[in-house]
Amino acid sequence: MVESGATSTVNDRLAALRDRFRERAEMELDSLEKQAAGFGAREKAGQEELAEIARRLHQLAGSAGTFGQPALGEAARVLEKRLLPDADGPTQQPADLLLRVSELKHLLQRAPITVGDSASETSSESPLGSHGARVQVVLVLDDAAESRSLSDALGGYGFESHRYSAADDKLAGCLAKLVEQPCAILCSDARLMSVMALLRANPEPSVERVPVVCLSPDTSFANRYQAASLGAVAFFGQPVDVPELAERIEYLAIERSAHVRGRVLMVEDDQELAEHYRLILTSAGVDVCWVREPTELMHQLSEFRPDIILMDVQLGEYSGVHLARLVRFDPQWLSLPIIYLSSEADRDVQLDALSRGADEFLTKPVSDGYLVRSVLIRCFRARQLSGLMNRDSLTGLLKHSLIKQEADKELSRCRREGLEACVVMLDIDHFKQVNDIHGHRCGDTVIKALANLLRNRLRETDRIGRYGGEEFLLVLPGCGKQDARHRMADLRASFSGLVFKCGGDSFRVTLSAGIAQVNAFESGSDAIEAADQALYQAKRDGRDREVVFEGREPTDNPVIR
Repeated sequence: MVESGATSTVNDRLAALRDRFRERAEMELDSLEKQAAGFGAREKAGQEELAEIARRLHQLAGSAGTFGQPALGEAARVLEKRLLPDADGPTQQPADLLLRVSELKHLLQRAPITVGDSASETSSESPLGSHGARVQVVLVLDDAAESRSLSDALGGYGFESHRYSAADDKLAGCLAKLVEQPCAILCSDARLMSVMALLRANPEPSVERVPVVCLSPDTSFANRYQAASLGAVAFFGQPVDVPELAERIEYLAIERSAHVRGRVLMVEDDQELAEHYRLILTSAGVDVCWVREPTELMHQLSEFRPDIILMDVQLGEYSGVHLARLVRFDPQWLSLPIIYLSSEADRDVQLDALSRGADEFLTKPVSDGYLVRSVLIRCFRARQLSGLMNRDSLTGLLKHSLIKQEADKELSRCRREGLEACVVMLDIDHFKQVNDIHGHRCGDTVIKALANLLRNRLRETDRIGRYGGEEFLLVLPGCGKQDARHRMADLRASFSGLVFKCGGDSFRVTLSAGIAQVNAFESGSDAIEAADQALYQAKRDGRDREVVFEGREPTDNPVIR
């Protein structure tokens, strides 16, 4: 939610941009009027002159609607089309051109349409997120004992639970506090309708979008369909598979968490329009890098590494279509979504542009709310696809190569800023026995449970990766060895408290940890090797413990699992 002071500031800045646009448009139309008058008695202006005027009208058509001048934008677009080289008609006559430009000046002098509260428009859903925030779970179940048991079980995964009965008058107040928090509601099928009614009755739109998970012993198609029709986003039969439920809650909470929602590289040569878009998107939680000069595009791509590119089709002497094709020359950007944002309304022209390297077309003028929602959705989908490539399919954590790169990056940061950091190698004890006794499916459940616990218990700045099999690698910025040791002791205690049920068996699992200080080594790989040696020592000492590497030279001894 945008605070009132922040909203006022955003609106003031938007108003200032509208004033700047009006001043610039007046100067632009004065210049066009003089140019048209200068054609004199010529029957037709030269094609190059007309093309230049058309380009200037194109920019005006694309920006006018955004700044409260839709009539001006539409009239400029019509005149632009009539000036194109293949157009026929009297507008190529200098006198008629002069008349049309005068009409544009008259439209500009009219009072602009008041633009709505853009800051409030951009308060939208938050589809992106990361670990580091405490996940809130609200339980609305009929059975108090079951509610208490499930709350305790989810607490082991790092979730903070709030238990209510269906008749509890405090439930509405609790739901109202869930604005922009990573959260989920678990309720019985009998209470689903009343819970959804409470969410819809709340005046804050983001509360209505809180994900609701239905729990019921009746897993029939009819009951599942009823839950879906009422608005539930997930359904679990009872008794509940707690590890699977914890994984789903984690996914739903990450979708809704209120962190940076995307990274957009915007290529736009209209300064006021670019600043307007950047202000609107930034207020919605989007990081924006504005590229005004197309020659800087590839450099900024490598530096900023966006989720999507938002680009005009016409950028002065440069074509956005050609720039999109240029971007695709580099294999690393083949899957990067490119969205055109242009005043071009001709569907055939749009399709032709899309066929040459872009993915979608947004036609100017676009409302602030629509722009934000479009960008958020596209950034979210782009991050989903990126996650499929960069993250482990079982746990959703960084893959082996990427988490190793994070160790190197953290070492560089430590040297640059004079900080300290640690890497931690984690390993599930006797994991082979889990697979041999309970099966590989149960082993996967244990691995996913540890991944969820790490996401919920570590900070947002910490990096988590699956190093291989049952091994995990953590990179902990700003963390000394003793601090890391205490954190791992807490994690071990939480993990050993989880109860896994496979078939008719129940069991617990422990883990061991090896810790090394990153900035004590020449490379991230050396630090990881030291952490692995400390893990080996923890295994030799009896497992279920953490060991800090204290400067001994790494050996070639194999790690005991």
